[in-house]
Amino acid sequence: MKYAITASAAIGLEVAELIDALGIQVYEGYGLTETSPIVSGNYPGTRKLGSVGKPVPGVRVEIEPRATEEAGRGEIIVYGPNVMVGYHNRPEENAKAFTPSGGLRTGDIGYLDDDGFLYVTGRIKEQYKLENGKYVMPAPLEETLKLSPYVANIMIEGANRPFNVAVVVLNPDALAAWAQETGVTLSAPVTGDPRVRELIAAEIDRLDANFRGFEKPRVFVLTLEDFTADNGMLTPTLKIKRRAVLARYAAQIDALYRQAQSEATATAT
Repeated sequence: MKYAITASAAIGLEVAELIDALGIQVYEGYGLTETSPIVSGNYPGTRKLGSVGKPVPGVRVEIEPRATEEAGRGEIIVYGPNVMVGYHNRPEENAKAFTPSGGLRTGDIGYLDDDGFLYVTGRIKEQYKLENGKYVMPAPLEETLKLSPYVANIMIEGANRPFNVAVVVLNPDALAAWAQETGVTLSAPVTGDPRVRELIAAEIDRLDANFRGFEKPRVFVLTLEDFTADNGMLTPTLKIKRRAVLARYAAQIDALYRQAQSEATATAT
């Protein structure tokens, strides 16, 4: 194999670097059904790992910062002959889908670097705002933290809260191997074992080094129940049902915030 082409879902930078280190060129692209279906792509001689490449000939990409209130980052707007004419007999949907100048609103958040490479960082509908007004795009943060062998799944949340928290699904097999290697006898339940909490905290610290300060989850809930379609935590396409996870762990999450507030109050006095 000389090269691999990836699209549809974002590939983690660490994964792309691993494949690249094996001597296989990775070319990531980006597009939507509404753009027939390509917008941009990496290709031989023009490639940056982590990006989805440059817009293809005839296609123009603009970034509208209104969705993020952050200069240079915002919704990806696409212009070009590949963009659909519109939704058949759905004028209200067309009004939502297009800018006044005819650009397609992709619903994706991203930015263009100085060399014209496009980076996709998340979806507008998944974005939320912290209490301090900072916008957080959780999906790419979660994908980074899932690189830990001890994390089977994770959801980060903090909408209208002072900071981010995480619900971490433990990988029991990896934990058992770690316990055997280190000579640790895990207590039951493993989610309450302080050494496991220390391990997960260390893993988060290791992997969130490139997160912006407000993006880092300060505290976390541990669970052994994975997110699945059967328990209603995932969609049929294996995306996290954030409302369902929040409802399931609401009491534990609220307790974390109350504890943090109590500690802050005690420190202040």
